[in-house]
Amino acid sequence: MIVAERTLRRGSLLIVLLAASVAWTSCDLASAGNTAISSASFDPPPKVRHRFSYTKENITEAGHVEVVSTITSSYDLDDVLFENLGASRADVVSAQVDSVVIDRISTSTLSGAQLHLGTNADCPIIARVQFNPNEEKKGRDRTSRAVTEAVKSGSSNVFARFDIEDPNKIPNVGGKVSATVYYRLEVGGI
Repeated sequence: MIVAERTLRRGSLLIVLLAASVAWTSCDLASAGNTAISSASFDPPPKVRHRFSYTKENITEAGHVEVVSTITSSYDLDDVLFENLGASRADVVSAQVDSVVIDRISTSTLSGAQLHLGTNADCPIIARVQFNPNEEKKGRDRTSRAVTEAVKSGSSNVFARFDIEDPNKIPNVGGKVSATVYYRLEVGGI
């Protein structure tokens, strides 16, 4: 009888633990079901590639090159949201730029870059990079920056203000720079 009593107690304890774990898990799953996140660990990662083409005409009086990007493929931020999360900009709860990689493709006369998500310098800054002319053509800014409002409002292009060492060293054909913007996106209603 002692063995049967012990088995009954253990069985009751297991049923209570199982019921508690099911209740806890269902609450956790219900809260997780409301939002979804896509970040650099996602495959494919939420990134958009931009291209900047400039000539001497883009040099400002302050000695900077200012230009707005074109997106280098048809895969823009709207596509990233839809493909990775099945969502649109209206579903965005939180958006951050996790990092930006800038590649001076055709010129090394640039000494720095400041990028904004949007079409002018009043838009949110997403990257600041200083280039060493004797080193690689690439620069990376790994500072995480919040861009929720810009993403929700439809900003797609990137405005760049490039610092130049010498305006006279910009070739007559101009120059090209690419930037890959990596996002961390959280959407609701999923």
